[in-house]
Amino acid sequence: MGLTASDLAKACGVSRSTVNRALLGEGRINKDTKKMILEKAKELGYKPNLLARSLAMGKSMTIGVIVADLNNQYFAGIIDAVGKRVKNEKYLLNVTFHEKSKAAEKELIEKLVSFQASGIIISPINKGREFEKYLKELPIPTVLIGNDLKRTTSVGIDEYQATVDAVKYIMQKGYRNVVFCCPPLKDDDGKNNLGHVLRLKGYREVMKSCGLKSCCIYGDDYLPQIEKNIKKSAGKPAYLCSGDIFANEVMTFLHQKGYMVKRDFGVMGFDYVKSYQNGIVNITTIDNHISAIGDKAAEILLDMINGKLARDEYHHEIIGYDIKEGNTL
Repeated sequence: MGLTASDLAKACGVSRSTVNRALLGEGRINKDTKKMILEKAKELGYKPNLLARSLAMGKSMTIGVIVADLNNQYFAGIIDAVGKRVKNEKYLLNVTFHEKSKAAEKELIEKLVSFQASGIIISPINKGREFEKYLKELPIPTVLIGNDLKRTTSVGIDEYQATVDAVKYIMQKGYRNVVFCCPPLKDDDGKNNLGHVLRLKGYREVMKSCGLKSCCIYGDDYLPQIEKNIKKSAGKPAYLCSGDIFANEVMTFLHQKGYMVKRDFGVMGFDYVKSYQNGIVNITTIDNHISAIGDKAAEILLDMINGKLARDEYHHEIIGYDIKEGNTL
């Protein structure tokens, strides 16, 4: 049997409640006493009993995270940032994937609730007032990533303004034929994806204000559409892709067809996925500060769990963004 908190208290000559305050970082405790307890715990190889701690605190020490998948490195970056933040508060992550299924997403939420997760961070596929009501009625707090439903708490960037700035930046590089590329403009339920729709709106409004014709390419067959577009283009096109993963696919596809980036076309992405910045080809992109989004989402959720923020006071946190200049325009 391992060393218990009571054993540690006896070894330190203090009460168990003092040991708990030192280990949890909660409540009043003398700085030197805390240091002595932590050093003794390390010396004796003390491992906290998380189940017992959860029962004592009346809550699980688990944070649920639900995203689409890990094919898009955007989500990997979010999970990494959330994990680092909650680790400081001694929480563990339970990461699951809805794989763009509305039914699977709700099933995962309900499982996390039944497992007594303390809270959930979600990049949702569900949407609308019914989903807002569903989240509100859950017994644990939730924070959404990249979806600002009115009666929910969310964290993300200003998708519309970021796209406006992206289109203007492309035009400053001399392009007038700007094409918006967004394969998943609609979700599997046939309804528009809010984030991508806001990006499309920003693109169209800049093109209209400049007296230029908009062109949006989307759907599962978007790569053949790109090939048709570049063949009939009067001027050199620049493809503004709603995600670095798509920008990379467009660039790779066109290279295989004999076209060269910058010589024959330009490309710009979204999300600043570092794996696409390899030193040879660095995609020009919108850096939406993935780490800051994940960190802020975790901070807000922890504040809700600890009673510092009320669940019925909805917070819509807007994170800043930057344009990362690469060599693809």
